[in-house]
Amino acid sequence: MAATISATVRHAMPTSTLRRHLRLCTYDGLAAMPIVTLLVPGNFVMAALLTGVFHLPKDIYGWVVSLPFWGNFAQAFLLPLVQRRLAPKAVAVTAAWLQLVCWGAVAVALPWLPTDHPQAAGRWFLLIGAFSAAVSAFTVVGWSSWVQEWVPPRLRGRYFGRRNRLLQLSTIAFLALAGSMIDLERPDGSVRAFQILIGAAVLLRIVSALAQEGIHAAEGHALAETATPWREQIAVLARTPAFLWFVAFGAVWGFAANCFGPFYYVFLYEQIHFSVREVALLVILVSVGGVLSYPAWGVLAHRLGNKPVILFCLLAWQVQNYLWCFITPENSWLLWFMWTFGGMMVAGLVLGLFNIQLTIIPPAAKTLAISVNLAVTALVTALAPIAGGWVLARYLTPAHDALAIYHAVFLVQPTLAILACLLLARVHEPEARPLASVVGAMRNIRTLSGVLGLGFLADHVFYPPSRKR
Repeated sequence: MAATISATVRHAMPTSTLRRHLRLCTYDGLAAMPIVTLLVPGNFVMAALLTGVFHLPKDIYGWVVSLPFWGNFAQAFLLPLVQRRLAPKAVAVTAAWLQLVCWGAVAVALPWLPTDHPQAAGRWFLLIGAFSAAVSAFTVVGWSSWVQEWVPPRLRGRYFGRRNRLLQLSTIAFLALAGSMIDLERPDGSVRAFQILIGAAVLLRIVSALAQEGIHAAEGHALAETATPWREQIAVLARTPAFLWFVAFGAVWGFAANCFGPFYYVFLYEQIHFSVREVALLVILVSVGGVLSYPAWGVLAHRLGNKPVILFCLLAWQVQNYLWCFITPENSWLLWFMWTFGGMMVAGLVLGLFNIQLTIIPPAAKTLAISVNLAVTALVTALAPIAGGWVLARYLTPAHDALAIYHAVFLVQPTLAILACLLLARVHEPEARPLASVVGAMRNIRTLSGVLGLGFLADHVFYPPSRKR
């Protein structure tokens, strides 16, 4: 079997130039976070806009939520073709400009869309959402591949750790602003508030794209890889049961989290009668819980292994999620504790999922493994909100008790997620093997972060902890 051969080409860069580029990279992230927050599917801002202002039917809303996952599915096949014609920086920058054009159109069109014709508004959101998903699917992968070319390996952990913390603060600030501006009791005022928020996100995205344009870095970490022949890569994956079990786990977990997960916010608005400000506070609690617990999970994963951390976090979180089946306006105070605890558990789950992939993706078939994992999990996850929306559209009728229907469907996520743990338990976690990048494999986890309540992870740059040998 031919081995994968990697050659690293290093070019010296003046310290002052590198500092300038790192500073611009930080400005890029800070300015991009508002639009990144709006992009993740099922986030509370877009849920309020689509279901609270334009009253989209549940089945159409499910289709809109699924679009980013369809983009991830298509990206697995289209990205190799794009990369043959465009350098990673060109992919990232071009996608950023197309992204802001798309969302600029949303900001301009909002006052003209009919709030009393959900079907017509839904068709427009599906069209613009499909275009947004198509271009946004390339932004993270293109950007992550590009920064690896010029950010020296010795600085990555320290620099991106600091950058991630700043981005988390930026996200929390945007969530607080959105919660204070949007008032669903005043539909006309809400449309203007959404227009201002989206317009501000677009203007900041321009700053982000200009910051990217200002980084003129020579390749400092370019990788030239000679891949194992395709048929041999297939054989390698077939002989790697840990990878196959992990893909199966990812598909079941993705379906579980995204089937009725995007409708939790709709439930809070329609049945619990929470305001957007109250939901924003819940999401901020999730983010704060995740930020505070993240370092501790890293230490535990280093000492005990990633699989025990994943299993503990997922089981603890999902057992708690059965409480959704009993939430009413009278006991809604439980949600404040549930979302804080959930944020702590999700942080450990996502960190463990990232790190375990470093140990199970076979280096001789890395590219194919990432593509297969991304395509399978994205396809299954994309079908989930469509199925969930269809079920709710069929049963949420005047003849049924809406609260009871929601309580019944909320049994699905924790039950399927706990069953998915049986698949993860079959994954053997060997000693970690460093890979150049598993950003592609993380794409669906990033996209799911909005449904899970940790929107800041959509632009999080992951780097595994070093292990002493």
